[in-house]
Amino acid sequence: MNYKICFVCTGNACRSPFAECVTKKLLADAGMNGIEVFSLGTLDCGEYPRDAAMVDVAKELGYDLSGTTTVMTREKLMAADAVIVFDERHRDAITRVLDYSYWNKIVLFNKMAFDEDGNVEDPHYQTAAVYHRVAKHIENGCKRLVEQWKLQPPKPKD
Repeated sequence: MNYKICFVCTGNACRSPFAECVTKKLLADAGMNGIEVFSLGTLDCGEYPRDAAMVDVAKELGYDLSGTTTVMTREKLMAADAVIVFDERHRDAITRVLDYSYWNKIVLFNKMAFDEDGNVEDPHYQTAAVYHRVAKHIENGCKRLVEQWKLQPPKPKD
């Protein structure tokens, strides 16, 4: 049984899918099996291609950010062992969907990766510099998470 990690941002166009593709690549490069990664958005914006500017930044950094946006559902969130959010508003949106007994699996990205409070800025419709800064921050955080998981692999909950 695999450990399932779900990254969640607002529209599933920038932050969460970028974290997903970075984490998948890092796990594959490390030869780590047993961890599944997926991403969702809190807003139902329909099914659209990823943010073009973020796709370009991802490509520059060596990642494939293809695919389309996916909205969160109760069932998809409940399938995850850990739900990693980029903003406190994402946590709030999820707690309106999930029963209280599931809230303990929701964690802020900065807290989990850097042991810091605070949100990860949304680059959507901002300057190229913001996209690059956010992408590097997420990439560095994902590297830290994978390093943590190498030392202590996460275990699925029964």
